[in-house]
Amino acid sequence: GSHSAAQLSNNNIGSNLSTMAALRPPSKHFADMKLSQYTVDACEEEEHCQRNDNRRRFSGLFRSGPGRLLLVALSFALLGPQYLSLISVKRTTNAPPRDISITTSKVTSDINKLTVLISTYNQTACLERLVKHLQTCSVVDEIRINWFQDSPIPQSLNNNNSSSSRFTIPVIFDVLPNKISHRFLPRHFRSDAIFNMDVDMAFSCDALQLAMDTWSNQANQTHTAVGFFPRHLPSDKYYLFDESHHEPYTRNTLFITKGGLIHKDRLEDFFHPSLQPFINHVDEHITAEDMLMSFVMASKQVKMITLCVPRSYWCNIHCKSSASKYEKLNDRSGRHRSHLMALFRDYFGYISTDEGNNPMIWHDENNTYGDGCNTELNYCGQYEWMKRP
Repeated sequence: GSHSAAQLSNNNIGSNLSTMAALRPPSKHFADMKLSQYTVDACEEEEHCQRNDNRRRFSGLFRSGPGRLLLVALSFALLGPQYLSLISVKRTTNAPPRDISITTSKVTSDINKLTVLISTYNQTACLERLVKHLQTCSVVDEIRINWFQDSPIPQSLNNNNSSSSRFTIPVIFDVLPNKISHRFLPRHFRSDAIFNMDVDMAFSCDALQLAMDTWSNQANQTHTAVGFFPRHLPSDKYYLFDESHHEPYTRNTLFITKGGLIHKDRLEDFFHPSLQPFINHVDEHITAEDMLMSFVMASKQVKMITLCVPRSYWCNIHCKSSASKYEKLNDRSGRHRSHLMALFRDYFGYISTDEGNNPMIWHDENNTYGDGCNTELNYCGQYEWMKRP
């Protein structure tokens, strides 16, 4: 518990296994970590969600070599040049994490722009609203959507003859196995900068630009995270979700699932083979992927920068479809988070609260912040940039 996760890293998780072994709990933890896997949903700390138990139709066909060629041929026949245009669908498999069957984007990226990576489940109305807003942000190079459900891609966002006139920023659906860990699945991104977020969060174009500028100004961008929602994961107890948003702002990590920018290489770290037992736990209990990523980033000595911004820079989208139909993730799996946090901490060590590695930057202090740094809840209806059409 006295060790810092940052002290355990030489920028290579695999090389630290012998050091970390000293922190592992008795064999009851790791000996029992071979867990059965089943279909789970893509949700986070407070998001509404629904388990998806259906098998993916035609998945076997599209995983085969001939099947992929057939899919490409059919796509060209039906869509023509649109297939390589702005709205694309990519299908992944349960095979190695980097396996993307179809690559459609041929456009080079601007190094001064970022990719927005959105996780969603059964929240089509919120997704459409969010995508429409992001189309107005010049800092966004590409919009990638983690699609965890069997239902078809929404027609309003799918390939069609008018897509090129409706969207100037590419929108790509990554059809993924329904596992919560796969929100961090490594894949080919056009940009190095990846901004992770849930579909029920929204950030203004100014907020995204500020995050990108802050990240770009760092000497070591590959080992820098910039976000808006800090957390303190204590050494001896469970965390309080709002502790880091109020004085004295004690913090040692960011939950990038709630809106955070990282280098794409950090996704590779999350799926390092040595961490597969933890991935299994996360997927079985449908929770704690946010905390696991925090410990992984700390083990790689990633600097965690919190941006405190005016409340007009971000907001919560009220997704009625999910709220009315599905239970909260926390109601279903929240009881497992404390145990999983302790398991991760026993393995990685305690994350330091050192100010140098966890700076907090207040932006435009003449604005009203409320009673702290990015305190929730802050609904979108009051802001012009996210008002309903």
